[in-house]
Amino acid sequence: MKFTKTIFNGFNREKQGKKLVELITIIDLNWQNRTLRIELLYELQTYLNYMNYDIDKDISNLVKRKFLKLAVPIEQEFGKNRIDNDFMILADDKEPQKKKNIPLYLILADLRSAFNVGSIFRSAECFGVTHIYICGYTPNPLNIKVQKTAMGTEKHVEWSSHPDIEQVIKELKKDDVAIYALETTSNAKDLSQTSFKKKCALILGNEALGISEKTLKLADEIVQIPLSGWKNSLNVGACAAICCYEISRQWK
Repeated sequence: MKFTKTIFNGFNREKQGKKLVELITIIDLNWQNRTLRIELLYELQTYLNYMNYDIDKDISNLVKRKFLKLAVPIEQEFGKNRIDNDFMILADDKEPQKKKNIPLYLILADLRSAFNVGSIFRSAECFGVTHIYICGYTPNPLNIKVQKTAMGTEKHVEWSSHPDIEQVIKELKKDDVAIYALETTSNAKDLSQTSFKKKCALILGNEALGISEKTLKLADEIVQIPLSGWKNSLNVGACAAICCYEISRQWK
């Protein structure tokens, strides 16, 4: 909805900012539609002029990167925190195709964050993880928040939910799958110094509490990511990506 100068200047600054952010979002989502994009950019320019922003005389021909240099500070000023699935990806994803997975399995032990689970699915799909075992109260891909962060990758990685992690580990061991637990303990080995058997599962634990002692005892080996900072742990989603990379790198 377009506003005249009188109406727009009648809004307080917070409401003006909200309208700018809404318009920026619409422009972002419709960037590939050149006709609509130009029309919306002119509208944005008009409102910015009303607010006395120092901008170029004509922003209709901005390329995407220059548009973001203009738009992101406005989003930050007015408190809009963009999340990963807000963004339009400029490089198209590949067409889904049959690919060869690596013999790596992930076991998610009582994770609380749907965001972290979705992030792990994205990493798992990228590196060709065979299966994700969702254990305890870990949210699964039926959760809409998991789906938002996974961005479709949950459809391309096999997964299953299990109330009992011990049973999952027991069944995997029957199939000669080596079990590794990622945890910061005194006896944990450096991730990069560990030779991962080419059929293995990695346990990732609760964001705050880690992996239970009972579950750790079921692992064949405990590994950790060496850190240099004062904080002794990484986000579990980041940990999953690092581990998937290191294991796939070794196997190549």
